Amino acid sequence: MRAAHKTSVTLVALALLLILLASPRHGHGQSDSSQDVGKYIVHYSAISTNQLLPAMARRYGINRDANHGLLNIAIEEKGGESHMVRVDVSARVGDLLGHDQVIRMRETSEDGEIDYLGVFELNGSGTYHFSVRLTLPGETQPHVIKFNTDYVVD
Repeated sequence: MRAAHKTSVTLVALALLLILLASPRHGHGQSDSSQDVGKYIVHYSAISTNQLLPAMARRYGINRDANHGLLNIAIEEKGGESHMVRVDVSARVGDLLGHDQVIRMRETSEDGEIDYLGVFELNGSGTYHFSVRLTLPGETQPHVIKFNTDYVVD
């Protein structure tokens, strides 16, 4: 019975991930994974790399496993024709045990969509604290986005 429950939970998580990936990032609705910063909206998410679909992991050269997380950042310029923009971005992640690490971010671009991806090590189950520094176009002072994500590492 335990294996059946675990399989059901995994299928539900994958279904939610597919819905999120298929949903457009553009539009007027904002979720808890975005923050309004002046004339921009910062979209962010952090998942375990084992939640990635195999084809997506291959496309971006990411190994799927339960001991690594993936941070995804995208910045949308608001306006009539909203579009994604390039920024200077750096990120850090830490856990409650004091493990702190820099996340090396890399820019990806596909069909005009610009994202910043970074893989980081998960040191076990728990809450992970993220701090993302962004220098937006035309600005000199960085903005800092902070958020938490809970991970369960088997």
